[in-house]
Amino acid sequence: MKHIRTLLLLAVLGFLCACSDHDDNKPLQPGETAQRTVLVYMCAQNSLGFYNCHATDSAEIMNAHASVARHNRLLMFIDDNKVPRLYQVTAQDNAPKLLKQWNTDICAASPLRFQEVLEIVAKDYPAREYGLVMWSHADGWIPATNTNYPSFEGPASGSRTQLRPFSFGIDSGPRGGMGDNGAQMNVEDMAQAIADAGIHCRYIFFDACLMQNLEVAYALRHQTDYIVASPMAIPSAGSYYTNEVAQGLFSDDPADIARLYLQDVQDAALSSHYGNYGLVISCLHTDKLEPLAEALKEALPRSALAGRHSPDMSQVLNYQAYCSNYFYRPHNYDARQSLAALLDPADTARVQQALNEVITYYGATQRYWIGPSYNDYQTMPLDTDNYRGVSLFVPQKVYTDRAKSTPHGDLNTSFSQTEWYKAAGFDATGW
Repeated sequence: MKHIRTLLLLAVLGFLCACSDHDDNKPLQPGETAQRTVLVYMCAQNSLGFYNCHATDSAEIMNAHASVARHNRLLMFIDDNKVPRLYQVTAQDNAPKLLKQWNTDICAASPLRFQEVLEIVAKDYPAREYGLVMWSHADGWIPATNTNYPSFEGPASGSRTQLRPFSFGIDSGPRGGMGDNGAQMNVEDMAQAIADAGIHCRYIFFDACLMQNLEVAYALRHQTDYIVASPMAIPSAGSYYTNEVAQGLFSDDPADIARLYLQDVQDAALSSHYGNYGLVISCLHTDKLEPLAEALKEALPRSALAGRHSPDMSQVLNYQAYCSNYFYRPHNYDARQSLAALLDPADTARVQQALNEVITYYGATQRYWIGPSYNDYQTMPLDTDNYRGVSLFVPQKVYTDRAKSTPHGDLNTSFSQTEWYKAAGFDATGW
């Protein structure tokens, strides 16, 4: 009898353990706190959506869905030519689970709409820490050319610009033809939206062009610990999300996102994905930006910029071709090479050391496409210590002279409105 009772007890315990194991394998329910919630924010109502880049990346994400651990969450917000949707990707489901669908089109480039999505994430899908992937077109710190967001949530109006826009997120609206003449989000407004939503990010990964510069990083320093991005115009294929989901987006080290991106661009098996486009990418630690700004502020009064002088930057590595094809967007000079060209030799080593503290990882292919012509490539220095994969705006007379050739007018004036300009002491140079 005792033997039978023991067998029955073991059977019950086995059943309870099996139930427990089954529960542990279920994805987190709304309201439960994850270790990390990652939101991929796809602002795709533009040419990227027209070419279905968001669909390709969504498929790549689903290829790795089984690697999403139970204690983590992976969310996708998608705004394309349909009404916006919010999905969850889980290990158990072979298709993304629809969490919310908006009734009408919204402008995903609007800071208020961005904040709305973040608030949903914070309230219903909370986590101890957050990862944020900002997926769209972008042009760095440069101010937006159109922020009339309501006009991109309804019928077309006369407020829409026909100029190719700047800044982050191009949303062409429901009648925009999936083109690139929509509203955009200023990086300062992006920072405010994240703060107002009550979220602090472990990292922000910009799968978008020209976002890895000190001006953007400084504007977002209070909203994220790390920024992963490229200082160049990245290939439209973007990151290879099958590998990023499995090994990057949930890694303890955000620099792994950048390492994987570069590794995939260099992978011969993905040559049809990337071709010979190339990549420059890095990871910044925002907590180290203030010491860099302080060091630069002390050095700039003795620099080649002093007295509103326009320095010779012809030998400095740039990540953006300065030409009419790109509406005379700034050069996006490499920060390390810029400091060497601008600063007094006695200041260079100290400020460059502060820059080194900011950058936790950087890497690049041997060359990358810079345009505007098909065969226009920029070759990287053989000495990998001679660049840092982060850009820096350097005021110059040419930006004032060509003010009428760019939608922003005088880029020097626009730069003077950034937080970085003031914190790093560019005002002391006369610019």
